[in-house]
Amino acid sequence: MYRYYNRRPDGQEMEDCVCRAISAATNLKYEAVEKLLELTAEDCACDKLNIHCYHHLLDGTLCYKRYNAHGATVGELSELHKDKRLIIRINGHLTCSLYGTVVDIWDCTEKRADVYWIIE
Repeated sequence: MYRYYNRRPDGQEMEDCVCRAISAATNLKYEAVEKLLELTAEDCACDKLNIHCYHHLLDGTLCYKRYNAHGATVGELSELHKDKRLIIRINGHLTCSLYGTVVDIWDCTEKRADVYWIIE
């Protein structure tokens, strides 16, 4: 249900979960997501890793529908949507589920999610 995966091109483990999760789920290059976040931050006058910024990118620019997780864990959402790619938000972190496997630099499968996006 969990697999270590670091989407950063240089392999460093940094606090860049927003770029890693969006890049892994959408299959956009890491650098492209980073640039999209920078442009969105400029447009919205906020930090590129701010919740408002990535919500605007995911909901507005990329047009992904946001769902309420109703307190389910990351692992439960991943299991429920085994045939889909997800971006999942927990308190202070974004992660990604690819077809039933949470891919991230740490195992957050037991953490409670508040919202998630299905990437079609």
